[in-house]
Amino acid sequence: MPIPKVEVSRITKNVLMLRLCDDETKYFEGLWYIPEGVTYNAYIATLPEGAIVFDGWKHTYGELFIETLKQHVDLKDIKYVVVHHTEPDHSGSLKNLLSIVDAIVVGHPMVKDLLNSFYGLNTKFKAVSDNENITFSGYTLKFIHVPWLHWPDTIVSYLQEEKMLFSCDVFGSYGIPSKVFFDDMDEKEKNLFKWYSKKYFANIIGKYIDWVQKNLAKLQNQNLDIRIVATGHGPLYRDLKPILELYKFWSSKQFVKNKTTIVYTSMYRFVEKAVKIVEEEIKNIEAKYRIYGFTDTHRDAESDIIGDVLDSENIVLATSTYDADIFHLMKHIANLINAKIPENKKILILASYGWGSVAGKKLKELLSKFKVVDIIEFKGNQIDREQVKLALKRLFSN
Repeated sequence: MPIPKVEVSRITKNVLMLRLCDDETKYFEGLWYIPEGVTYNAYIATLPEGAIVFDGWKHTYGELFIETLKQHVDLKDIKYVVVHHTEPDHSGSLKNLLSIVDAIVVGHPMVKDLLNSFYGLNTKFKAVSDNENITFSGYTLKFIHVPWLHWPDTIVSYLQEEKMLFSCDVFGSYGIPSKVFFDDMDEKEKNLFKWYSKKYFANIIGKYIDWVQKNLAKLQNQNLDIRIVATGHGPLYRDLKPILELYKFWSSKQFVKNKTTIVYTSMYRFVEKAVKIVEEEIKNIEAKYRIYGFTDTHRDAESDIIGDVLDSENIVLATSTYDADIFHLMKHIANLINAKIPENKKILILASYGWGSVAGKKLKELLSKFKVVDIIEFKGNQIDREQVKLALKRLFSN
């Protein structure tokens, strides 16, 4: 296995970032296709009386994490390890670390049991309550619980003297940035990482969208003087406003007016023909749209689909009846939309069939939390253009 790129950057006088650039993981969580890769950002605060490690790397890179740490801190000086979130892409290297150092693990009360069940670790542990402060070496760490962003054990911490918020998954993104800070990117890269952030938000946090609003309000009510946001994935932020505004928009269940995401599955290109007609008619409306397809020669990524659907006003789903049911890939996509996307979407369903029309009705039932504006069922490839025009008119006028 090739050794991935490791970047070590000084963020403040006392804090280093250890970033692993993972371009080997193609399916984040074994599900989300990410050809753009992902980073794991861990941090070390070196203070007069010892060091604090904040999070770590995926278990695959546990030994490399230790070797990197050794180059920048005497392992005997590590007194605390803060676990903001126990998911193994952050906690996976902890077993390697705790086999060498005699440090106290700090985290949400749930973390101790999770570390034991994941790694068989029974370590020195300090559970921190919501809004608890720990003072070490003249520095104050404040811990804030932000449950369901995106696990119930998720916390963030604020290193008061450095004016630094360690946010782990919150405000994170896919992608391997060329710069440490978002603020230092050119406009092209900034726009790219806004997309990676939206995709990450929709894929990972989308199911818990109502908790985002609660926890953002909770953080803002702390009135913390945040000068640096140290994320667990992707770029860091000196200015919280750009990513905070995006989080507020994504979690507010607003959408881009008339934006339409079209997703289709087509075994023999019958459904694809119908989608081409939809595209031609949407062009006449001059609406912003994006098409994702699954055919015998091509598949788009579920991660991109869910990312685009998040701020769409409309969704067009086109598929066929298969085994007296919804075509299985479309059922999978529909289940992801149901789980990850808020209910403020209008849906148009197109369903092809051979000897029995089933998929359209079942898809409407599966997506019952959304407003299904119309179902067009057609035999084989015999879709009626006028019917499509009328359905789109209803979709865009509702």
